[in-house]
Formats: sequence, C-alpha cells, structure tokens
Amino acid sequence: MTLNKRKTLGNLNIFILLQSLLIASFVSTAFANPPCQELVEPLFKTTDNIALNGGLWGYFEKDPLLRKYSTQAVQLDSRINKVFFLLNYLCKTRNGIPFNDLATYISRSIAEKGEPAFKAELIIFGKTSKQIKGWFNFFKFAQSHRFRTLNLTTIRATIKRATPLINNYTTLGKNINQSKQSKVILKNAEKLRIEIDRFLSKDPYITQALDEISHVPYWDINESTGGS
Repeated sequence: MTLNKRKTLGNLNIFILLQSLLIASFVSTAFANPPCQELVEPLFKTTDNIALNGGLWGYFEKDPLLRKYSTQAVQLDSRINKVFFLLNYLCKTRNGIPFNDLATYISRSIAEKGEPAFKAELIIFGKTSKQIKGWFNFFKFAQSHRFRTLNLTTIRATIKRATPLINNYTTLGKNINQSKQSKVILKNAEKLRIEIDRFLSKDPYITQALDEISHVPYWDINESTGGS
C-alpha cells in the first residue's frame, strides 16, 4: 500500500471516529435532556388523584374541620392550574407565538381590504374606536412576537422551580386523608399559596408569559358568536 493511500485511509478513519463521537454526543444529550413538554407531563400526572376528587376543594369539603376553609383550597387549586397552564404555554410557544383567530382575522382582512376599509367595516359592525385601537395594538404585538424564541435551558429551570410547588400541593392532599391536624394543614396551605404567588411574580419566563397573554383582548366580531 502506498504512503498516500495510507494517509487517505487514516484521514477517513479519523473522520468516521469524529462523526461517531458527534452522533453519540447528540443522542446522549437528546436522551439526557427531554423536551420541556415531557418534563411537564409527569408533574401533571402527579395531581391526577387530587383532580379526580374535585381538587383540594373536594378534600376540604369532605373534612368537617376544614370545610369552612374551602375557599383557601379553591385558591390553591386555581394557582396550581395557572402554573400548569403557563408551563405548557412556555413549551408550546418556545419557537414563537402562532397567530390566534383574532390575529389571523385581522391579517387576512387587511390583506384583502386594506387597513382603512377594514377599520370602516369594524365601525359598521358596531366596534368602538377604543376596541379597534386595542385590536390593532394586539395585532402589532402578535406580529412582533410571532417568531420570538425562548431558551430551552431557561424553560427547564422554570419547570424545576415549579416542581417543589406542585409536589407540595400533592403532599397537602395526601395529608388531609392521613391527618386530622387541620391547623397544620391550613398553615401549610397558606405557606404554599405564598410560595406560588412568589413564583408567579418573580420567575422571569413566567412573568413574560403572563405579560404576553395579557395582550390578547376579548373579541367577538358579532358580539354573540365567533369570538374568543
């Protein structure tokens, strides 16, 4: 075998080795770091038993000592549902916020009729100038955020911070069945409420999600059907 052929084979072997290492690294990373939706789903399943019993409210209602504090349980149920909704929102909009029905409706109408004619049509439909301005402000926001991206590592960090809150919620439900110490349960419920509120107001991606969602206005083109 000539020297040139040996060099060529040597370079080829090195290339194959490096390619194999790269593929192995990619596969390893993919399995070690599952998509964020796969991280949220197991957390959601941990609350299945509580949900089947009507949430913490259902547990409080069945306990004579806790029944009069059911409002606190409803507040916790609502907050946990909000946490799940926001985590799912972050996962689903990681690579941009798709146009909703309103943004699509405005986009198509402007393309077909032009902005002035479309605004005139909305006035005929009974929309106020304030409503129309709100719709178009939202449309500009939707356009600018349609392709915004979120960092997956940061989303995972948010999910990680939410995990103990969700675990404490499920633990609280289990303790109601196993303990009659209503004062301890109420104390833990209040502590958890404060921790969830702090998470909702301090976590960077959660606050971003809340801000983005707040830009979506109520809309109903006929004031009766077809709105959201």
